[in-house]
Amino acid sequence: MPLFSNKFSPKTIPVRRTDTSVIKKEFGSDYASKELSIDLTPPKLKLGEFEVTFEDGQWIPASGKAGAAHKEIIRLKNELEQLEEENNMLRLKFEILLDMMTDKTVEEQEMQRAQSTSSLKLKGKKQR
Repeated sequence: MPLFSNKFSPKTIPVRRTDTSVIKKEFGSDYASKELSIDLTPPKLKLGEFEVTFEDGQWIPASGKAGAAHKEIIRLKNELEQLEEENNMLRLKFEILLDMMTDKTVEEQEMQRAQSTSSLKLKGKKQR
């Protein structure tokens, strides 16, 4: 048995592939797909007539009644979001108009008080 054998020599380390996630983040997926020939199509799963695709971290129905329903849900969510933004804007405008009306009413009441006070003072001076 030899004293110095190959048993204790370190193994060769395999060459690592380049990490493409950094390139995707820096330059975008279009650049990565062109330069690195990476196939970036979303994965699809088909079970019978039912087909789904994986996009943005969710499985999205691509065909059939579920696909049409999903598209309708997306459209309705977008419409709901738009209506909520419009509603918030109208509430803000309403609050501003209400504040303006309150300020105007207070100013008018102060003017009426000032006029009535001045007219009372004039009457008091005429009676003397």
